[in-house]
Amino acid sequence: MHVTPSAREALSKLLVRRNTPDRCLRLNTNLGNYRFVIDEPIEHDIIFNFEERQVLVVSETVARDLWGITVDTTLGEDGKQKLIFRKAKHGEPLEAVRDDAPMVPPEWRAEQHALLLEEIAEIGRQIQSLRGRTKSAVREQLHTLEASRQQKWDAIRSIWAGDGGWHKLNGMGAPTEEVQAPTAATVK
Repeated sequence: MHVTPSAREALSKLLVRRNTPDRCLRLNTNLGNYRFVIDEPIEHDIIFNFEERQVLVVSETVARDLWGITVDTTLGEDGKQKLIFRKAKHGEPLEAVRDDAPMVPPEWRAEQHALLLEEIAEIGRQIQSLRGRTKSAVREQLHTLEASRQQKWDAIRSIWAGDGGWHKLNGMGAPTEEVQAPTAATVK
């Protein structure tokens, strides 16, 4: 999720109703609908500022749900600015990251993306070689390969979305016990 400067300014104008300066707007969800409510920031919120004031907070969970969405403004029929949610345009950030979030180098993300695409292609070749056979063992292999391929696609999305948390599972975060996902060569 990304918030444009014009949206931050519009949100600042909405804050006229707040009682205390430490209050700001929160983007939350209620029955699948997003709305702004006056609230206070809490730990792990992503905070958006305008002219050195907090104007919007969004929980990491809600921000992940809005990956690739931009909060922006448009002129309404009455000539007033209205807040809108739209798909991110080319060149706009696809996400908002907290200031203290550990950043993963884009080169590493691109390298991991390429490696995962190679593994996905190999899984696809294995699936093609098994297609057309009718034995239940082959069906089980196909199911396993399809699940493995889906995990690779999920890993690619995770590399580029949010804080790139996938790196923590693959050696870029704090030292932990190494857990390696099955590769195309190990899934048979």
